Amino acid sequence: MVKKSIRWGIIGTSYISEVMARAIEESSTGLLEAIGSRSMLTAQTFAEKFAVPHYYDNYQAILDNPEVDVVYIGLPNHLHQEWIIRAALAGKHILCEKPLVMNVRELQEVIAITEESQVICMEALMYRSHPLTQKIKEIIRNKSIGEVKLYHATYTANIAEIANPIAGGCIRNLGCYPISLIRFLADAEPVEIKAMGRINPVSNNDNQASILLKFENDALAVVSTADDIEMYWQFDVYGTEGHLQVVTNPWLPTQDNNLLLVCRHNEPALEIQVAAEASLYSYQIDLMNHMILNGDTLNSKRISLLESYGTISVLETWLQQVKAQN
Repeated sequence: MVKKSIRWGIIGTSYISEVMARAIEESSTGLLEAIGSRSMLTAQTFAEKFAVPHYYDNYQAILDNPEVDVVYIGLPNHLHQEWIIRAALAGKHILCEKPLVMNVRELQEVIAITEESQVICMEALMYRSHPLTQKIKEIIRNKSIGEVKLYHATYTANIAEIANPIAGGCIRNLGCYPISLIRFLADAEPVEIKAMGRINPVSNNDNQASILLKFENDALAVVSTADDIEMYWQFDVYGTEGHLQVVTNPWLPTQDNNLLLVCRHNEPALEIQVAAEASLYSYQIDLMNHMILNGDTLNSKRISLLESYGTISVLETWLQQVKAQN
């Protein structure tokens, strides 16, 4: 019996597209069928590097190729909605780089068109499919630290000078990670948001921002991010009976050496090592392939468009409040 493979096309030839190409290569049920770029030379170079049979000097040709089942969109943030919609209308399933779109209005249109086209569309938050995230969720769900009262997260990286200025600043490019993780763990919506930050007067983008969220269950979350200082991460969850510290970068876990500390009151800290059988990005490729092959559109590991809607709503409010202060 021949194992069926899902055929992928990649829109864009940025660094992250190369990462995704390697992840598709690692997949047991995925094949990289086509690559699209604005430059034929760039597309050809990419195709030769990854043995891609079809390469184009435009993005639409990928959508017109009947041998492509699903596309990965690795373009700058402000181009995501356009190419999600184009892909959906062409009948292609979609894995799109985070943040999925720029705002709630764009996402409302995406939801309507992808539902009408009956295609799977998922935001590429790669950490969500990794065993480390599932273990963190299990610890919270099992109340190993009691009832959660506070989430505290920081994520910074010195990327402002290399990021596309049209695509936004630290809130969209980095803040999406802690906000999406906290919403996933809290399984509740924020009822109150307070934010502040610093806007770059030249780019008019947010370079530093912090946010305080209060959830329906009275839990609080404090998140800070910046895109003009060195990389730093921190993620802690505080409960009525203890504290969970994610020592490893929760948004860039590895195949081994992922460490969690569970610190219960008056007890020695419990170290939990979480290993993975595959590389970080290959998990989301395997998840998409599985959903397409099996029609498993309600898979518990999937990031639904409704979940993305909740995250985008927080990011949009966060950015609006910061800009109103500057």
